[in-house]
Amino acid sequence: MKNKDFELMLKSIKLNNLGISSDILKAFSVCDRKYFVKNGSPYIDVPQHVAHGQTISQPSTIARMIRLLKLEKDFDVLEIGANTGYHASIVAYLVYPGNVFTIEIFPDLAKDARKNVERLKKNLDKKEAKKFSKIKIIAGDALNSKNEIWKNKYDRIYFTAGVGADKINDVRDMAKALLKENGIVLFPTREAWDYGALEIWKLEKKILRKVYREEGYAFVPLLRKQELEEFYRK
Repeated sequence: MKNKDFELMLKSIKLNNLGISSDILKAFSVCDRKYFVKNGSPYIDVPQHVAHGQTISQPSTIARMIRLLKLEKDFDVLEIGANTGYHASIVAYLVYPGNVFTIEIFPDLAKDARKNVERLKKNLDKKEAKKFSKIKIIAGDALNSKNEIWKNKYDRIYFTAGVGADKINDVRDMAKALLKENGIVLFPTREAWDYGALEIWKLEKKILRKVYREEGYAFVPLLRKQELEEFYRK
């Protein structure tokens, strides 16, 4: 039985995503955010800090990204930026029995995300818990082509970290290499004062082209391995 705070979160998701499907709302209900947020109220519809200056996105933004992805059952999905595992869990519920690979640059966050998903599963019945059995959480640099995520092809790829101008070409090259035909990649850009847009690019006949842009988003930056090493030296 969910409490009033959860109902308020769900109401905020609906208000910010008019016409959202009942399937997506069900996924938010099953993937209880309390298993992924350690500090503060898990049901406030705002970004919340985790470790290393990273944030777990607000639920209404996650819902918006999921709607833009137009997910279907049996899709194989790649998420860049596992964070707490919350976003990937919602996606996994929607695409099951499709596979969800999610990669996190901070090894300790990847470890925590695995624990969070297991905690969620333990609090569900076997039928519901099974829908999270196809999540694989990996630690590493997503843009390194030697990483195991590069061994697969995906219907959808999405980033939960902002892509600066210095990494845009790398992200496009990754999408061209890893997307299936008619697959899409969704990523937030980082432009003026860290704000940017959500962009969607689609692969058709080996050509990747931008098909959508929506302004007004701010995300933490996408990091590479060398930047992470610098982060830990500070």
